[in-house]
Amino acid sequence: MKTRFQNAEIEAVNNLYAENHLYRAVCKIGPQLEAELTEFGLCPEECFAETQELLTVIAEKGEEVIPELQNLWLMKFNQYRRFDRHVNQEEVRKAVCIVFGFAILAVNTSRHPFYNFTLTWNLTCIVADNTPEGWSHTLDRIVSLQMPDGWFDRFVEEDPWDGNSHSEGSADKSGKRRKKAVTANEKPLTIRYYRHGNKGIMARQRQRVDILYRKWTEWKWIDADTDPDDFDRLFEGQPRHCDIKWTGTSATLTILMQQLLEQDFIEKQTNCSAKHLVEKQFGKTPNSDRRRISKDIEEKISISILILDTSSPLPQRNARDDNEEDLSDAALYEVCQRQLRSTKCL
Repeated sequence: MKTRFQNAEIEAVNNLYAENHLYRAVCKIGPQLEAELTEFGLCPEECFAETQELLTVIAEKGEEVIPELQNLWLMKFNQYRRFDRHVNQEEVRKAVCIVFGFAILAVNTSRHPFYNFTLTWNLTCIVADNTPEGWSHTLDRIVSLQMPDGWFDRFVEEDPWDGNSHSEGSADKSGKRRKKAVTANEKPLTIRYYRHGNKGIMARQRQRVDILYRKWTEWKWIDADTDPDDFDRLFEGQPRHCDIKWTGTSATLTILMQQLLEQDFIEKQTNCSAKHLVEKQFGKTPNSDRRRISKDIEEKISISILILDTSSPLPQRNARDDNEEDLSDAALYEVCQRQLRSTKCL
């Protein structure tokens, strides 16, 4: 922020980012925070823009940002102080702490240990060292606000904040940030299952993914609140994070990914491994120890593969109604067993 926001900038941010989760979080207590800074002032739109700028630096530097955190705090403090030399320095410190507080809130949504533990801890220490006495309750209010899990991971994928509240490239018409173009050397974070270009196959594949979503939710492998669209993106084969919270065990996830990637109906991708998907997409520690999974889990993994294999018909509830599929675990596993017996006979 090189200059203070005027009405035009405030209105522009409000229009462009009305649906942005971070902006909405800032707005929940932003007016109260602005009122507390009686001399400096910091409207929600300025606060949001400043936080976005800080998060962009963090996203670009990754782990290398740790030794620079103190310097980032000082740079922001000096910048704010230059706006008005007559403002009480304690208010300037409060303003910087507010921005860092919202950065902590955002970074802590990540599923990756570096961001949600190491970086969050280091940012918290910086703020604690610079917070005016008796003002910690305000920061507690900030970091206790709610934001969706994985929000920062999606932010990392987006175009960086360019510091221009009027920039058309900063957001699309819905207020959402535009995605970066995918480069050839980026590691895939999703499975390349969909066959784009063939509408018939795509329709069957999407139907199967919908069934898989219902089964994984039923088995409590993924959070019940998982957005079906986010789940659908897991099968696009793109280097993007999906907002999917895995609630099963790491061993189940690892072995499931290993077996899925071996299937003929999954397109092979360079640098796409089960270990990479488990770590980077789901934020879990890979565990391929088969002793960690039960026979029931093995059956459900087999059922998952069957569901995605569009060449395998799913069981029907009765012979008179071929359109009504029997999606019970028992019926699906019976098909798996028949296929296994058939393969052994060849």
